[in-house]
Order: sequence, then structure tokens, then C-alpha cells
Amino acid sequence: MKRFLAVVALFLVPVLAVCGVFGLAVYASGEWYTEEQITEMVMNGEPAFFGLAYRDNTRYYKHLVAGAKAADLLVLGTSRSMQFHSEFFTTDSFYNAGGGAGYINEFQFFLENLPEESLPDKLIMVMDQYLFNQAWTGTGGMPQAFDYGHYEFDATKALFSAMRDWAQGKYSLRDVFASHPNVYGMAAVGRGSGYNADGSYDYGRLMDYPEEGTDVGFHDTYDRILRGINRFEPAEYVYPVSTEKVEQLLAWCNEHQIEVVLIIPPYAPSVWERMEETGKYGYFDWIPKILNELCEPYGYEVYDFSYMPETSDDEYVDGYHGGDRVYARLTLELAQQSETLAGLIDTEYLNAALQPGANPLLLAEVS
Repeated sequence: MKRFLAVVALFLVPVLAVCGVFGLAVYASGEWYTEEQITEMVMNGEPAFFGLAYRDNTRYYKHLVAGAKAADLLVLGTSRSMQFHSEFFTTDSFYNAGGGAGYINEFQFFLENLPEESLPDKLIMVMDQYLFNQAWTGTGGMPQAFDYGHYEFDATKALFSAMRDWAQGKYSLRDVFASHPNVYGMAAVGRGSGYNADGSYDYGRLMDYPEEGTDVGFHDTYDRILRGINRFEPAEYVYPVSTEKVEQLLAWCNEHQIEVVLIIPPYAPSVWERMEETGKYGYFDWIPKILNELCEPYGYEVYDFSYMPETSDDEYVDGYHGGDRVYARLTLELAQQSETLAGLIDTEYLNAALQPGANPLLLAEVS
């Protein structure tokens, strides 16, 4: 019996040691911090960089900060709106709530559930094309209720996930155990990906090492187009229910005296051209027409950036997420066209950020 116990002990010691190392890594990363704690840091003016890897409720986090911050200029949309950075604008009262809306009916839900005093004066809403596609919204279900609840930290799940991700080379223990003040979460510490204090998103290693991504050469996006799936479903006309939701949303914004700018976001140029070649995305042409009709009674603005040939494919994270330089160019164009945003866009900063070799985020760090 003693020999058996000794053998078991010899087996368990290295297992427990490994578990201990990765348990400490998870703790050191700050993966256990809550959305409320990070929100408090942001409101105290701390440059908290927040990127959880093993639990996520972006809606909840963005809603917490948006409600507390009460920014005069708010950005709202899906992940395709997250590259608007505070440095792009001259106002100190800015927040990017990108990720706070995943469906067309969630925009109004997000805003309605903010305190009245937290509603913005000006609102940039990014209207993804597929939000108007019945084939996609049908698969997504366009839910009538949205989860804004807190997700509890699960230490056991985080431990085993951390082991798996390390084995797959997604992060190094050296990075996790190194000093990283104001950085919280395994994704933020291990890959440099997460939310800045202004709500914008940093893709971290993916921008420096695009070969580590899941859409290298846009092969995944092209496959989606070929198969007509996962946000690339073909359609000839916009989904009437989506149009109705936008109509209600704009009326609600007008009732609450919010000035609105609608942005139709870009695809990588080669991806857009590939979709055009198929002839299966006729509904794209209808989106700006219908949005302009809906906005006209209120004097709201609509800008269609679906195709930006002045950008290059290597400035995109994947086939339909533009990087910082793409959105810097987009914002610079808004400075020339938008009356609503007149005087709120820092053209000097943007022009400097778009110089050859410059990086909008790195420039922000040293400015």
C-alpha cells in the first residue's frame, strides 16, 4: 500500500506542479477581473486594457462603460465598428461601444437601456451589410432579448483552456509572467488583443503576424462567398424587417435629440470585387438608398464605405474587418463630408497616422 501511494504521489507531483504554473499564469493575467472592476478603472482615468480569453460578454462591458461615461460622441455597432479610436477625434467625451450591438434590433435596445443622462449628443452607428440580409438574420434569429448579465469566472475552465492555448502556441508564459501594468485578461496579456479604455479594439499580434490568423489570404472569406454562408449569404433585396427596425431606431434617436451618422463599413477590396463578380449580392445596392430615405426626414447622414479601393488588402484583419489604417482613412473622409462631425475630427492626427510606415495606435501612444 505504501508503495502504491508513493507511486501515486510521484505521478501527482508533476501534474500538480503543471497545474500550479498555469493556475498562477491565469491569476497573473488578470483573467479573473470583472467587467465592473475594469469599468471603475476606466472611469478613474486609468488606461485599462481589457481582453478576456475564457469568458466574454462584450455587450455587458460596453453597456456598463457607456452608461457610466455618458460620452457626447458615441460609436455603436458590431466588431466592424471597433477601430474608431478616441485619437481620431478632437472631443474628450468619446466612447466606442462597438460590440454592443450584434443585430439590427439591438441598437435601439442598447440605447434604451442607458440612463437618460448617458445618451450621446452625436451617434455614429455602423450598419453591417448582412444585418439587412434575411438569410443571415434568419440563421441568427434576430433575438428579441439580449444578455447583459455578468459571466462568472470559472477557474477550472480557465486553467484547462490556458494549458490548451499554451500547447497550441497562442501565448508564452514569459509574456504572462512579465510585468504588464494596466493590462487585464489572458488575451490582452498573451496576445495583445483587447479593448482600450476608449472602447476601441487592438488586434495585437495578429496585425504584426497575420499568418497566425484564421483568414490568411482571405481563404476563409472566399470559402464563405463560394458557399454563401456565415454573413456572406447572397440576397437580391434587403430584409423588410431590418428596414422597419432601422426606421424605429431613427425615430427614437430623433425623439431623444441625438444627431446620427450611419456608416456602411468596408470589405477588403479584393473581397468586395469577388462578391461583385458573383452577381449574387444585389441587396448591397439597396442599403444606402433605403438608409438615405429613412434618414432624410431627420437630416441624418449616411456614408457608404463598402468599397474603399484606396485601401489595400494587407490593411484588413480579415475579409471584412478593416484595421486601424482603414478606419483612419474612413474618418478622414468623414472630416471632408460630414456636417454632423464638423470640427470633431482631428485631421492633423489622422494625416500623420497615415504617413508611410506610421501606425495609428503606436502614434497614439507617443502623442
